[in-house]
Amino acid sequence: MNGVVQISVVGVILAALFAAGLLALLLWMLRVPRPVSAEVARAVHSVGAVRTILVPILEARAVELASRLGQMQKAVILVGYIIVVPRTLSLGVPLPQVEEHAGRALERAKTIVEMHELEAGTEIIRARDAGEGIVRAARDRDVDLIVLGISPVSGLLEGSTARVAEALLRQAPCEVIIDKLAETSIGEAQEEAPGTPSESDRLGAPVRPV
Repeated sequence: MNGVVQISVVGVILAALFAAGLLALLLWMLRVPRPVSAEVARAVHSVGAVRTILVPILEARAVELASRLGQMQKAVILVGYIIVVPRTLSLGVPLPQVEEHAGRALERAKTIVEMHELEAGTEIIRARDAGEGIVRAARDRDVDLIVLGISPVSGLLEGSTARVAEALLRQAPCEVIIDKLAETSIGEAQEEAPGTPSESDRLGAPVRPV
């Protein structure tokens, strides 16, 4: 009785795929990592070491930027809504209209962070000065990075926004990224609804209880 060897096309294909897989695995295990300089290694490590990012709400795009910066290392994104209270008022004075707007803004920001599957923390930060409030929050929460987004309409060269940016650059205990949006950027400031607190209400002008 003569033995008959039958070759299956499917079997040949599966064997070839299996062999190719083994070869690829072997090449991957034997690969030599690309050498990098100490400076490059430090740069990569410094970004990967960012574990807590604080975003003072001026622009929703800054929350998206911070989330992407922290996505690889699963950083915690802390979103703060700054309410500047004049010294003529108690720091804890009720401000229903401003607080209601702050709550909605924080919820929108939290949604952006959660879309990246990151942990989000939200807080209303009351302070006499916006820059000092952000710096204090960064120190108290051991923040590694502050991301401040600035709208084209608010500008960077004058007014309350400039004071906040200057305070952060001078006093912040951590790295600071100031992102000035182009006029065509997504997240460009839009006309606020009637009764919505303006940027000046949050960042320097007297806040009056409703």
